[in-house]
Amino acid sequence: MATTSTIEQRSIDHIPLAERHGSPRSLLFVWFAANTSITAVVTGALFVILGNTALWAIPAILLGNVVGGFFTALHSAQGPRLGVPQMIQSRAQFGYFGAILPLVLALMIFLGFYATGLVLGGQAMSRLLHISPEVGSVLFALMSTALAIFGYRHIHRFSHVAAVLSGVVFTGLFIKMLTEPATGDALSDTTFAAAPFILGISLAASWQLTFGPYIADYSRYLPEDTPKSATIGWTFLGSVVGASAAMILGALAAALGGVGFLGNQVGFLADLGGAFSVVVLLAVICGKLTGNTLSSYGGYMSVATIVTSLTRQSRIEPRHRVIYIALISAAALAIALAATDNFLASFTDFLLFLLYFMTPWSAINLVDYYLVRKEQYDVDALFNPDGIYGRFNKGAMLAYAVGVLIQIPFMNSTFYVGPIADWMGGAEISWLLGLVVAGGLYYAFSGRVRNEIAARRVLATQR
Repeated sequence: MATTSTIEQRSIDHIPLAERHGSPRSLLFVWFAANTSITAVVTGALFVILGNTALWAIPAILLGNVVGGFFTALHSAQGPRLGVPQMIQSRAQFGYFGAILPLVLALMIFLGFYATGLVLGGQAMSRLLHISPEVGSVLFALMSTALAIFGYRHIHRFSHVAAVLSGVVFTGLFIKMLTEPATGDALSDTTFAAAPFILGISLAASWQLTFGPYIADYSRYLPEDTPKSATIGWTFLGSVVGASAAMILGALAAALGGVGFLGNQVGFLADLGGAFSVVVLLAVICGKLTGNTLSSYGGYMSVATIVTSLTRQSRIEPRHRVIYIALISAAALAIALAATDNFLASFTDFLLFLLYFMTPWSAINLVDYYLVRKEQYDVDALFNPDGIYGRFNKGAMLAYAVGVLIQIPFMNSTFYVGPIADWMGGAEISWLLGLVVAGGLYYAFSGRVRNEIAARRVLATQR
C-alpha cells in the first residue's frame, strides 16, 4: 500500500478509503507554519510602505486575512470528500481540457512564491552558515525539493516542528518589539488614509486567496467522514492566525526599522533576537521551508495534471514525480537568482496580479462545490475526457473571463491603474468584484446542471 512507503506513491490519482489517515487538527500546523514565514513578514511591511501607519496596518491585516481566509478554508473541505488534489477538481467546473487554463495560472503562483521564498530563505541560510545568499538559495532549493519528493506525510510531520518553533520565536520577537520605546511612538500615530487601508486589506486577502489552488492537496488523505467544520475550522485558524501574526510583526518592523529593515529583512529580525539570533534564523528557515515545499509540491501537482490531461493518464509514476519536482525547483531557483534589488515592489505587483486572476477561479470552484453540485461528484469522471464533465465548459470559461475583465477599471498596480481605482485615490477593491461577478455568473449558467441534480434527488427519494 502507498501509505507504507517512505516516499509518497500517490500523485493526482484518487486516494482510496483504505489509505486515508490523519486528523484535521494537523491542518492547523501545516497552515500556521506556511503562513508564519519571512515572506508574510515582508508582506506585512508593505502595509506601512504603502502609506498606512503601524496602528492602522493592524486592522487592515486582520480584516483582509479573515475575509480571504474564510474563502480559502472552504476549499479545504473538498480534500476529504473527494480525495483528489485541488486543481483536478477544477475539471468538474471548466471541463477536462478547459481546466488547463487555471492550472497554468496556478503554476505561475507556485513558481512565484517559490522563487520569492528562495530569495528570503537564501538570505537566512547566508546569515546562519556565513555563505553567499546565492549559495544559500541553492541549498534552500535542495531542501525544499527533498521534502516535496518525500511528500504528504512528511510535509505534515515537518510542519508540526516548524509551527511550534515559529510560534515560540514570533512570541519572543513581539515581546522584544513591544518593549521598545519607539514602538509606542509608532503606534501612537493615529493618522488614517482610506486608500492605503483598503489596498492593505486587498494585499492580505490576496495572500490568503492565493493558497486556494492547493489548499485541498493537504487534506485529501483525511478520512472521508472527517467533519467539514473541523477541516475548515483548523485550516482557517492556522492560516489566519499565522499570517496575521507574521504580517503585524512585519508592519511593526517596517515602522521601527525603516530603511534598515527594508534593506535586510532577515538580518533585521535576527538582530532583534539578540543572543537568540540563531534560533530566529532557524525559525525563518523552517517556516519558509514549509511554504516553499508547498509551492514545489503544488507546482508538481499542476504540471502532473496538465501532462495527464494531454496524455490521458490517471496517475504519475514515482520516478516522473522526482523529475517534475526537480524541474520546478530549477525554474524557481533561476528566477530567484535573477531577482533584482527592487524585490518588495515586484512582490507587491506579483501578489495583486495573482489576485486578479485567482479570485474568479476560487468563486467558480466554491459555487460549484457548495451551491451547484452540493458536494456530489463523480470522481472517476474527473479523469475521463469523455465523461459527464465534458472537455470544455463554455459557461465556466465565460464567467471566469468576465470575472477577470470586470476588475480592470478597479485595478491598482504599477503596470496599470484603472480609472475607478484612480478616482478612488488608489483604493483596491477589484478582487471583491471578481468573486461576486464570476461566482454569480457561473451559478446563473449552471441552471441545467442544477436541474439535473435536483431531478436525480427527487428520483432517488421516490425510489
